[in-house]
Amino acid sequence: MAFEHRVKLFISENNRAVVAALLLCGVLCLLAAGYVFSTPTTQTVVEQTDRQTFDAEVHPSALVTRPTALYEQGERLENRSVYFLSASPSLTLQANTSVPDDEPVAVDTQLQLETLGTRNGQPFYRSTRTLIETEQTASDGRVSATETVNVSAVRQELAVVQEEVQDTGQFRLRLLLDVAYRSEAYEGSLSASAPFVVSDQSYYLDGTLEATETESTPVERQITQPPSPAEYGGLAVIGLLLFGLAAATVRIDDRVDTEELRTQIVHDQHAEWISRGQFPTDSQKQYISILTLEDLVDVAIDTNRRVIHDPQIDAYAVIDSTEIYYYALADVQADEWLDI
Repeated sequence: MAFEHRVKLFISENNRAVVAALLLCGVLCLLAAGYVFSTPTTQTVVEQTDRQTFDAEVHPSALVTRPTALYEQGERLENRSVYFLSASPSLTLQANTSVPDDEPVAVDTQLQLETLGTRNGQPFYRSTRTLIETEQTASDGRVSATETVNVSAVRQELAVVQEEVQDTGQFRLRLLLDVAYRSEAYEGSLSASAPFVVSDQSYYLDGTLEATETESTPVERQITQPPSPAEYGGLAVIGLLLFGLAAATVRIDDRVDTEELRTQIVHDQHAEWISRGQFPTDSQKQYISILTLEDLVDVAIDTNRRVIHDPQIDAYAVIDSTEIYYYALADVQADEWLDI
C-alpha cells in the first residue's frame, strides 16, 4: 500500500503536470496512429530472375566381350558398382552436358585420367591423359562426347610404374571432368572428380562424376505494404487509455487529502513502532499536540515507547508518565477525544 499512497501523493502534488503529460502523450499516440494508418511502408526485395541450370555428368558402361558365368557376351553393363576385366576389359565413358534449350550454348568438355603417386600422403608423381576434349554448341539443350578406355592397358601401365617404385610409394587413378559453358546471359564452369580403382581382377568408379550449377540474375523490386492494424490500432488504444488516465487523475485529485496520505505513508514506514488500541483521556496529564505523525514517531523512538493508533478517531498518541503526545488529522475528533 505504501507505493500506492506515494503515487497518489505524487499525483496530487503534481496534478497539473501529470494531467498535461498524459494528455500530451495521448495526443502523440493518436497522431502516430494516424500517421501509420496513412503512410504505407515500402520494402525493397530482391528476386532471382532468368534462372538457367547447367548439368554435367559422366555415364560409365562396359560391353561384355568375353562370356562368363555372370554375363552373356554382347551385354552392355551400365552404372555398375564394379566391372570385371575377364568380361569387359574396356570401359566406355560418355560425358553428357545439359543446358537451357531455348538458346544456343557453347560447351567445352574435357575428361582426363590422372595418375598420382604419393608417399606418406605427399605427391611425388603426377601425369594426366586426356580422354575427351571437345568444343560444341548445344542447340537443343544437350551435348555428349564418348571415349572408350582400355582398362587392361591402364592396369599394365600402373603395374609398371608401381614396380619402378616398389614399396616406396603408391599410385592412384582419378577421373577429372571439367566443363565450361557460355550462354547469352551466363558464363561459368562445372568440375567433378572421382577415384578410378583398378585391381588385378576388377575396376570401378568410386563415386559419381557429376556437377550442377544454377545461374540467375538478381532484380530489385519495390513492394508497398499496407499499414498493420495491430500497429495503428495499438497506438490508438494507448492514446485513449492515456486520456482515460488523465481523467482519472483529475478525479483522484478531487478526492485526495494530501495530509492524510502523508500520514499514511509515515504509518507504513514506521509500522513497527505503531500499535492499534484505544486510550482514555486523563485530565491529570498534559496533552501536547504534534504537528506530524513522523515527529510523533520520533518522540516514541526518543522515549523508547510505542505509538498507539486509535482507528475510531484516527488519532495517534505516545503516552508518557505526565504527558500525552498526540497527532490527529481531524481536529474536531481530537478535541472530542480530549474532551476540550
